Formats: sequence, structure tokens, C-alpha cells
Amino acid sequence: MSSADVTGWGVWLHAVRPVPELAALSAAAEALGAAAILVADEGTDRDLFVALAAIAQRTRHILLFGAVTNPHSRHPVSTAAAFAALAEIAPGRIVAGFGTGGSRVFGPLGLAPRRPYTALVECLDIVEALWRGETVEHSGELTVHGARLDWSPGGLPLAIAGRGPRVEQLGAERADWVLLAGRAVETVPELVTRLRAPGRAAIAWNPVTAWTDAMRDELRMHLAYMAVDMPARDRAALGLDDSATEELRALVTTRGPEAAAALITDDVLERYAVVGTRAEVVTRLADLRARVRPELLVFDAHDYSRAYLEEAAALAVDVGARGTHNGRAP
Repeated sequence: MSSADVTGWGVWLHAVRPVPELAALSAAAEALGAAAILVADEGTDRDLFVALAAIAQRTRHILLFGAVTNPHSRHPVSTAAAFAALAEIAPGRIVAGFGTGGSRVFGPLGLAPRRPYTALVECLDIVEALWRGETVEHSGELTVHGARLDWSPGGLPLAIAGRGPRVEQLGAERADWVLLAGRAVETVPELVTRLRAPGRAAIAWNPVTAWTDAMRDELRMHLAYMAVDMPARDRAALGLDDSATEELRALVTTRGPEAAAALITDDVLERYAVVGTRAEVVTRLADLRARVRPELLVFDAHDYSRAYLEEAAALAVDVGARGTHNGRAP
């Protein structure tokens, strides 16, 4: 299945709930018309591949993204084998997502990659060669000796996520999907125009939204840990110099994003999220979607309830993201 077969909306899950609950939630999203489920890989959450395998067995046709893993917390040979095994469970539905990784996953593992972008490129080279059935020898940021996956069912669609310009360009030129999250919302239309220029990648955009106090509080926590890993230019736009960034990092690390959320002002929320009353969110998001034209509009799972999924499905319809998946009307 090509990325051109998929339009509409999806849900981005963090594996913070029991795996059977994530699988049931994904099945409910599919029944409500979602075209894709994306699952994050944060290291200390439930395992990405266990979660995706369970979700694959509870769903029938939606795309399932690893969103995203990295070259360091799991060896690329193991990652290639895991995605290939998922493709045996759900042929044509698996999208293998990669990024350089961030502090939320590296911190607890004691990892500090020296050249994360170089390692990402090497990881993609290794993984794709293994899927092609090649024997891989590699020495660089990553090391592989004589690895081969004779049983691999073949190549898989790639997704790439990252906020630096080199990773963005890599995604535009090499991936089937570019995953956009944590961007100042008004910068996204111009960014997507540049990413589409090579003519390869589809866009899955996560414009975080909030129309209740609880959702705004959750967004503050989300942006608190995300700000730590933003490129310097983005942190500067938020008024975060190196000292303020380290203060934020220390709060997130020692006391959690709840404690750091107080540092996320209303101005930051307005810049990085679509907030307001529900009617205001619909109006602004519909305008942004018309300008960005993403193949997938991806919603966070919020409180991981069926009730919220129903709200997300209704919002997708209201902003015009009710599309088709592989010829099916959601």
C-alpha cells in the first residue's frame, strides 16, 4: 500500500496504558474511521513492538506506525527484524518510523549519542539493506557484522520524524512519510511546501489541540519535555536561553513534566497548539488543514478513552479530514 492510498485522520498513542487497553482503543479508533494508529517508542513505556503486535491483531486495515524508534536504544538489526516480523502479522499495514531520539528516551538509559544524525542515516542504510535480503557489514557510529534476514518479507514504508533541518530534508528525500509534531503551528504550511518539493513523502501532521482546561493542562506538560529537545532557534523563540533550558530539563528529569508545566506560558500554548473553544479550534484547524493539506491529521490520545476518540472523529469530520483509506470510506 502506498502513502497515496491513505487520507484522513489518525491517533498517536504513547504506551502509557496496558497493552490490551491500547489494542482495544485502536480497534475503537478504526471503527470510528481512523486511517492510522501511531505508537511512540519512549524506552520506559511499554515496548513498542509488543504494543504494535497486539494492535495489529485487533485491527483489520488501518496503517500502524512505529512513531518513532531510534538507532541507539535498540540495535538496528533487532529493529529491522522486529518491523519485518510485524509485517508478517499485518502485511501491507506497517510503517517503520525512525528519528534521532531525544532526552525522554535517552536519559533513563544513560545514552548520549555523539553524532545522532549520522547514526540515523547509517541505521536506515542498515535496516533497508537487511529488508532487501543483503548480508550487512558496517562500521561507523553503528557496527554490524555479517547480519542477514533471510526470512524478511521485503522492504517496508519508512517514516522519519525530527525537528532539525537535516532530518527534515532526509525525510523529504528518503521517507514515504514525514511525521510533523512539536512545530509552531503557523510555520507548518511553509515547512510542508519545502518538504513536498522532492515529490516523495506524504505528511502526517500532529497539530496538538485543546478546548478544555484539562486538555490545556496536559498540553503544558507535553510541551515542557518537548521544549528541552527543540532546536536552539525554536527555544530562543520561546525565550529559553541555555540557562532556562537547563532549568526546564532539571525539572522534567527530577520532578516530572507536571512540575515543569508551570514554565509553559499561554503564549507558548498559542504558538505550538490550536487552543480555544471547540468552535474556535475547528475554525483555526480547518484553515490550517486547508493550507497544509496533510495526508494524515493526527490527534493525540488525550485521556485514552472511547469518549475522546469520538470527539476526535467528530473534529476530523468538522475540519474536513474525513477521507478514505485504501478505497474505503471511514
